[in-house]
Amino acid sequence: MREFSWARVFVCGLVAGGVWTLLSVTLLAFAGGDFLATVRDDRQRAPSGGLHMFLLFSNLAAGVWATWLYTAIRPRYGPGPKTAVWAGLAWWVIVSMQSAKWVALLSIPPAAVLIPLAASLPAIIVATLAGAWFYEK
Repeated sequence: MREFSWARVFVCGLVAGGVWTLLSVTLLAFAGGDFLATVRDDRQRAPSGGLHMFLLFSNLAAGVWATWLYTAIRPRYGPGPKTAVWAGLAWWVIVSMQSAKWVALLSIPPAAVLIPLAASLPAIIVATLAGAWFYEK
Protein backbone atom coordinates (compact mmCIF):
# COMPACT_ATOMS: atom_id res chain seq x y z
CA MET A 1 0.00 0.00 0.00
CA ARG A 2 1.05 3.56 -0.71
CA GLU A 3 2.05 5.94 2.03
CA PHE A 4 -0.79 8.16 3.26
CA SER A 5 -0.89 11.46 1.34
CA TRP A 6 -2.82 14.46 2.66
CA ALA A 7 -2.64 16.15 -0.73
CA ARG A 8 -4.26 13.15 -2.41
CA VAL A 9 -6.88 12.91 0.34
CA PHE A 10 -7.73 16.57 -0.14
CA VAL A 11 -7.94 16.50 -3.94
CA CYS A 12 -9.80 13.18 -4.09
CA GLY A 13 -12.05 14.37 -1.26
CA LEU A 14 -12.98 17.39 -3.36
CA VAL A 15 -14.00 14.95 -6.09
CA ALA A 16 -16.15 13.02 -3.60
CA GLY A 17 -17.64 16.28 -2.29
CA GLY A 18 -18.39 17.48 -5.82
CA VAL A 19 -20.11 14.22 -6.70
CA TRP A 20 -22.10 14.42 -3.45
CA THR A 21 -23.11 18.02 -4.22
CA LEU A 22 -24.43 17.09 -7.66
CA LEU A 23 -26.24 14.01 -6.37
CA SER A 24 -27.73 15.76 -3.32
CA VAL A 25 -29.10 18.63 -5.42
CA THR A 26 -30.63 16.09 -7.79
CA LEU A 27 -32.07 14.09 -4.88
CA LEU A 28 -33.64 17.17 -3.34
CA ALA A 29 -35.21 18.08 -6.67
CA PHE A 30 -36.71 14.61 -7.21
CA ALA A 31 -37.21 13.13 -3.73
CA GLY A 32 -37.16 16.09 -1.39
CA GLY A 33 -40.43 17.80 -2.23
CA ASP A 34 -42.10 17.15 1.13
CA PHE A 35 -38.94 18.09 3.01
CA LEU A 36 -38.46 21.33 1.07
CA ALA A 37 -42.13 22.25 1.49
CA THR A 38 -41.84 21.66 5.23
CA VAL A 39 -38.75 23.80 5.78
CA ARG A 40 -39.85 26.64 3.50
CA ASP A 41 -41.63 29.49 5.14
CA ASP A 42 -43.58 32.10 3.18
CA ARG A 43 -41.95 34.78 5.32
CA GLN A 44 -38.48 33.56 4.49
CA ARG A 45 -36.51 35.32 1.79
CA ALA A 46 -34.71 33.48 -0.98
CA PRO A 47 -31.47 31.77 0.07
CA SER A 48 -28.47 34.04 -0.35
CA GLY A 49 -25.34 33.33 -2.35
CA GLY A 50 -23.50 33.08 0.97
CA LEU A 51 -25.74 30.23 2.06
CA HIS A 52 -25.15 28.41 -1.21
CA MET A 53 -21.38 28.85 -0.78
CA PHE A 54 -21.58 27.56 2.80
CA LEU A 55 -23.51 24.48 1.66
CA LEU A 56 -21.04 23.85 -1.16
CA PHE A 57 -18.09 24.21 1.25
CA SER A 58 -19.80 21.84 3.72
CA ASN A 59 -20.33 19.22 1.01
CA LEU A 60 -16.73 19.50 -0.18
CA ALA A 61 -15.44 19.26 3.40
CA ALA A 62 -17.60 16.17 3.98
CA GLY A 63 -16.12 14.60 0.85
CA VAL A 64 -12.60 15.25 2.15
CA TRP A 65 -13.59 13.71 5.50
CA ALA A 66 -15.04 10.63 3.79
CA THR A 67 -11.92 10.19 1.69
CA TRP A 68 -9.74 10.57 4.77
CA LEU A 69 -11.89 7.94 6.52
CA TYR A 70 -11.45 5.61 3.54
CA THR A 71 -7.67 6.01 3.67
CA ALA A 72 -7.68 5.56 7.45
CA ILE A 73 -9.56 2.24 7.37
CA ARG A 74 -7.99 0.75 4.24
CA PRO A 75 -4.96 -0.71 6.07
CA ARG A 76 -7.38 -2.86 8.07
CA TYR A 77 -10.03 -3.58 5.42
CA GLY A 78 -7.87 -3.34 2.30
CA PRO A 79 -8.09 -0.89 -0.57
CA GLY A 80 -11.06 -1.05 -2.90
CA PRO A 81 -14.78 -0.61 -3.30
CA LYS A 82 -15.82 -2.67 -0.26
CA THR A 83 -13.83 -0.41 2.05
CA ALA A 84 -15.19 2.67 0.28
CA VAL A 85 -18.74 1.41 0.84
CA TRP A 86 -17.99 1.04 4.58
CA ALA A 87 -16.60 4.59 4.69
CA GLY A 88 -19.68 5.83 2.81
CA LEU A 89 -21.96 4.05 5.24
CA ALA A 90 -20.15 5.71 8.15
CA TRP A 91 -20.56 9.10 6.43
CA TRP A 92 -24.28 8.44 5.97
CA VAL A 93 -24.71 7.46 9.64
CA ILE A 94 -23.08 10.71 10.76
CA VAL A 95 -25.24 12.75 8.34
CA SER A 96 -28.36 10.90 9.49
CA MET A 97 -27.68 11.55 13.16
CA GLN A 98 -27.09 15.24 12.46
CA SER A 99 -30.27 15.42 10.38
CA ALA A 100 -32.23 13.76 13.17
CA LYS A 101 -31.15 16.51 15.54
CA TRP A 102 -32.42 19.18 13.14
CA VAL A 103 -35.69 17.31 12.66
CA ALA A 104 -36.20 17.40 16.43
CA LEU A 105 -35.04 21.01 16.88
CA LEU A 106 -37.15 22.41 14.03
CA SER A 107 -40.15 20.15 14.65
CA ILE A 108 -40.01 18.77 11.12
CA PRO A 109 -42.26 15.74 10.66
CA PRO A 110 -40.03 12.66 10.39
CA ALA A 111 -42.02 11.47 7.36
CA ALA A 112 -40.77 14.52 5.44
CA VAL A 113 -37.15 13.45 5.79
CA LEU A 114 -37.39 9.66 5.46
CA ILE A 115 -37.41 9.53 1.66
CA PRO A 116 -34.52 12.02 1.16
CA LEU A 117 -32.57 10.31 3.95
CA ALA A 118 -33.03 6.87 2.42
CA ALA A 119 -32.20 8.19 -1.07
CA SER A 120 -29.04 9.81 0.25
CA LEU A 121 -27.49 6.47 1.27
CA PRO A 122 -26.68 5.25 -2.25
CA ALA A 123 -25.69 8.79 -3.28
CA ILE A 124 -23.21 9.11 -0.41
CA ILE A 125 -21.80 5.67 -1.19
CA VAL A 126 -21.35 6.62 -4.86
CA ALA A 127 -19.59 9.85 -3.82
CA THR A 128 -17.29 7.94 -1.47
CA LEU A 129 -16.56 5.37 -4.18
CA ALA A 130 -15.62 8.21 -6.54
CA GLY A 131 -13.18 9.72 -4.03
CA ALA A 132 -11.69 6.31 -3.21
CA TRP A 133 -11.36 5.39 -6.87
CA PHE A 134 -9.42 8.59 -7.61
CA TYR A 135 -7.29 8.04 -4.50
CA GLU A 136 -6.27 4.59 -5.72
CA LYS A 137 -5.34 5.83 -9.22
